[in-house]
Amino acid sequence: MNRSIIWFARSIGVALLLVGILVSRAEAGRKFYLTQGVFVGNEALTACAKGYHMASLWEIFNVSAMTYNTKLGASLDDSGSGPSVLAGWVRTGFVGSASSSPGSGNCRVWTSASSADEGSLVNLTNDWQGASNKTAPWDASAAICSNTHHVWCVAGK
Repeated sequence: MNRSIIWFARSIGVALLLVGILVSRAEAGRKFYLTQGVFVGNEALTACAKGYHMASLWEIFNVSAMTYNTKLGASLDDSGSGPSVLAGWVRTGFVGSASSSPGSGNCRVWTSASSADEGSLVNLTNDWQGASNKTAPWDASAAICSNTHHVWCVAGK
């Protein structure tokens, strides 16, 4: 085989490997946090700091590939890089809904602060021995949109 073809193929392989490494590092550096303040349902979309937006569960699902912003985020005594137990409003990726079912309810796409509507909350579990659920390591619940809660925020897009 021609040496220049072999050299070219190897160069392409090295370039693809470097691109993969850079993409992995960029994803690992994606930041998220739980707001320190609390908000009713119709304030959730505007609760995040500049450069961040209200996160859907699927954007923050794999916390091991992300970095918790300890300067902006809520914390507890032993938080380290993020708190457990503290719940926050989270986007569902669902149609507008006032459902009391976690994963469906979204305060009518975060436009409602009505006590008749509900939205979805998640928190990192602190029950390390309990049965795993479909959203582990996250626990999901629903809350009335007129109640105040923290908001999960993520950087980018």
